[in-house]
Order: sequence, then C-alpha cells, then structure tokens
Amino acid sequence: MITAIISSLGISDIPSLLIVFSIIYVTRFYYNYFTRPNPLPGPFPLPIIGNAYQQIGYGFDDWLLSLHKIYGDMYEIILSGQRFIVLCKPDLIENMNVPSTKTKYPTRLPNSEGFIEYGFDGVGVAFNNDTKSWKYNRQFFSQAIMTPSFNRQAVEWTNELWVEMESYLNNLGEHYELDFIKWMRRFTNEMIFKIATGTKNDAIASYYNMLINDNKNSLNDKENEKLNESKNFIESIETYLAGMFYFFAFNNFTRNYVPFIRGKAKKLLKNKDYLFDKLYTIIKERRTEIENTPLDQPLRHDMLTSYITANTSRDINAVKHADVDLLRPMTDKEIFGNILEAMLGGTDTTANFICFTAYYLGHYPEVKQRLRQEFDRVLGNDLTRPITNKDLDELEYCDAVTKEVYRHSPIAFFVGRLNAQKDKVGGYEWPEGTTFQMLVSALMKHKDYWTEPEKFDPDRFYRVEESDKYLLEKKKMKNTFPIFGGGIRICPGRKLAIIELKCLLILIYRKYDIELVDMNAPLKYNSDFINVCTELKVRIKPRKF
Repeated sequence: MITAIISSLGISDIPSLLIVFSIIYVTRFYYNYFTRPNPLPGPFPLPIIGNAYQQIGYGFDDWLLSLHKIYGDMYEIILSGQRFIVLCKPDLIENMNVPSTKTKYPTRLPNSEGFIEYGFDGVGVAFNNDTKSWKYNRQFFSQAIMTPSFNRQAVEWTNELWVEMESYLNNLGEHYELDFIKWMRRFTNEMIFKIATGTKNDAIASYYNMLINDNKNSLNDKENEKLNESKNFIESIETYLAGMFYFFAFNNFTRNYVPFIRGKAKKLLKNKDYLFDKLYTIIKERRTEIENTPLDQPLRHDMLTSYITANTSRDINAVKHADVDLLRPMTDKEIFGNILEAMLGGTDTTANFICFTAYYLGHYPEVKQRLRQEFDRVLGNDLTRPITNKDLDELEYCDAVTKEVYRHSPIAFFVGRLNAQKDKVGGYEWPEGTTFQMLVSALMKHKDYWTEPEKFDPDRFYRVEESDKYLLEKKKMKNTFPIFGGGIRICPGRKLAIIELKCLLILIYRKYDIELVDMNAPLKYNSDFINVCTELKVRIKPRKF
C-alpha cells in the first residue's frame, strides 16, 4: 500500500510523505496517551522513545526512586512503547504475591519484541508466559536445585571452592589491594557452573593466573587459551545481564536507528550469540557423553544431566511424575533456557549480595562483631570443621544482617507483574494485560511501614518479639519485604543464594577481616536491570582475636 502511494505521488514527494507519516504517528501517539484509561501522574513521554530519554544520567533504580518522590506511591512510565504502572506502597501489591495458581498475576512481564530478540522467547522459568510451558520447566528446575540432597551438596561445594580461593588470596598477601566483586563474581560463576554442569570452569584459577601473569609469558598457549576462555565466559554473562535493560527500555526503532543505542545493541547481540553458542555447545557435548556412556555405568548427577535424561530410559531423577504434561523429554531449547537462567541468576546476584554485605559490615563494626559472636557460638572454635545445613539454620542474627543489607541495597529493585484478569489496584479498575512494576527499593523503605527506614539496623529483623521498638513494624511486614519476589513466581534459586551467602560470610569472617581501602568512598554500583556492584576495593587480612 505504501509503495502504491509513493508511486502515485512521485519519487520527489517522499520527504513530504515522511513528514505526513510522522505527523500521523505523533498525533496517534498522543491521542492514545491522552485517552488512556486511568491516567496517573508521571513524566511526560515522547513518541518512539517514551520516557527512556529521561533516565539518561541516572541509574534506573535511582531514576524510579526520584519519580516516586515527585509523583507519589503510584505513577506511570512508558518504555519501549509499553505502559508500566509503578507501585511503591505495600498495600498496593496485596494481590500480586498470592502463592496460588489461581492468582490473577501468573506472569512477570509481557513477551516484548525486545526480549524475544534478546533470547527470552518463552522458554525457561523467569520470563516464560506460557503457563503450561512454565509449569513444565519450573518442575524440573525445582527438582534439580531445591532438594535436601542438593542443599547438602551446595554447602560442600562452597566449602571446597573457598579452600581453593583462600589459597590464592593468601598467596597474594594481606597487603594486596583487590577488587572484591571480581573475585566474588568468579566464585559464584564457578559455583553455578558446577551445579549446572557437574564440571568446573576454573574461573577462580584463571583470574588468579591473570593477576600474577599480566604479561602471560610464563603460561603456555593451552593455558592462555583456557584463561581467556574462562575470562570471556564470565564477562559475557555480565554483559548479557547488563544488556537486558536496552531490550527492555528501548523499542525496535530506537535500537536500530538511534546512533548510540544502535551501536550498543549490535554489540550486545554479538555477545548474545557468543554466549548462546557456548551454552549450546556444552549441551551438545553432554548429550554425546551420555549417549556414549554404557548402560551399566552411572551418569553424572547435575542439573544438565537431569534435564537431558528427563523422561528417557537414562532418567537420573528419583521423582516420577503423575501429571501427563510432565512426562515428555525436554527439548534442547528448553534445556538451554533453564541453563541460561541458572547461569545468569547464579552468578551476578549472589556476587553483588556478598559485596554489598561486606560494604555494610565494613561501616558497621558493631554489627560485624555480633555476627562473629554468633558464628563462634554456633560453629565453635575449630576453624577447620566443615559447615553443615544445621549450622546455617541456627544463624538468626546472620539472617537479620543479610535481610537488612538487602533492604538497603536490593539486587532486584523492581519486579514485574502482568494481570491475566481485570483487577482493582489503587482504587482503579485495570483491564486484563496491564503491566505493573513493584518498586522493591521503595517498598522496603516506605515511611508508613518501616521505623527509621534510612537507618541500618539488623535488629528490626532479629527477635522482634523481644523489642517494643519494632513490634508494630513486624505486624505491618506483609508485602513490605519481597526479597525474592513472591507468589508462584518467587525465585526458585533462593535457597542456593542463601546457602552460598551464609557459607561465604562464615568462611571469610571467622578467619579474616575485609578492610575497605577507602572508608569514605560511597558504595559503587550501577542499576540497569538489577543493582550491580561495579567496584569494591578491599584488603583481606587475618582476623584479630
């Protein structure tokens, strides 16, 4: 039709035609904007880019919090052509974290064309909006990562991996200035890689070798290749996670035609291709290994093998399913989606969490002292005794500390919900398909629900019934602290994250002290899709008893 119009007008009329189309587009955009149902306060959008241009110069979380101060507890923004209703008060999200399959909010976000281009196209768990497919994938993900035997194994692996990293840190010496986030990111990636595939990727060893062999002259070609491969894999995951924001906030036109964003999007897609090829190669090699393993020999017990063998003659899973929808084998695409989400969720989130915790403990020595006293009481004086799950369950003050750290510096600072049925929120009736964003960073510091919300005080979570100060706060705590989301979409990797975090805190602070190089420096982080620690310069020294 457009070609016919151009032909009838003549080639010289193309500029005029473009002007006409632009006027029509802008008119239609603002007609839809000014006639939208339930208009809420919020920043004024521009055609094509919506409100994304206003976020430039801010971290995404900081920008959303600044809008909260201006527009109140319920406001709206437009990103990538999509209207988002941002909720900042706990009583506004009561229906969104119901732990029932009958919830009106069964999904997180709509399947936007940006997410589909970036690889989130209806597989895995986190962004899968097909209820039947989500249920299928969630069942196998939970089976692989949430059993008691897995929890015990996760504790053992954390202990083993720390011993390795501890040896490298001791070799560097207590006066060595290191960037803690780089070490932690490699630790958590090594951990999730082993959980997911049953093998190591030598992320920690490679990083240590890189530090002590800057010129790499002492390494042979094979060692250099392995070092670079591990380094590239870690950086690829980090880049992929950070790049999610571009495919969330900017529409297809902006990503393809706005110069700076276009260049960034191309680099992100190139990185995506590298990461996806890497993971598909791992799956292919494991499938070949399984096919070549004699029937009388046992297979590995890890997430990847569990997925590949599910509902086949080589199934390693102890649980058998009565639901007919769960009885088919997994496709490579489904396996890939779950392994990708495990790698993404298991690398940056826990690494950032431990770094944020180290930052706050560095600034609150009295909290660190009480934490150590609990460690000493629960685990005794033998520093070589392995940590057990029972030990972790007894760490009440440690729980309180990590919760208070997360309240001040949440990793996932906003959580999406999409309603499958019409619902009343904030006094308005919202049609099916409305996209809401729970601004966790605002919920966790709302002045109507928290006592002295800006104060760092783990006691607000510790044996509250013994303190009058926080009793009222405890009664109001429902929906004020969605640390792992909530409802049926609650994070399936939450147990692993807590196990890893607690184990690392014990292993580090019972024997060592993390000294911040610059006590006056603010917490260095950026926020795109999640809050990410960008740098934490520390020295790790023996603890003074």
